[in-house]
Amino acid sequence: MSTDQHAPAPTGATGQNSGIGIAGFVTGLLGALLSWFPLAGIILGILGVVLGGVGVAQGRRSGAKTGLAVAGVVLGVIALVISIVLVVCVLSEA
Repeated sequence: MSTDQHAPAPTGATGQNSGIGIAGFVTGLLGALLSWFPLAGIILGILGVVLGGVGVAQGRRSGAKTGLAVAGVVLGVIALVISIVLVVCVLSEA
């Protein structure tokens, strides 16, 4: 006779990441990596900030982790800054 000695899995959202927060992180990271292409950097940066912000709000409301969502917001802002500075530098040379 065998007995199951594993603890049951928790039934709440506690300890889980928000899917939208992860999407914000991914788009923010891609935006930061592709910020040397200004259109891609601006679009992905905006998506990273928006999705990351929604992920933080959902995570706080449900008790889920918000680390990746915050990282998505930060990376999105970095992507936007790099892209905008690049566009300003290119346009000032013309």
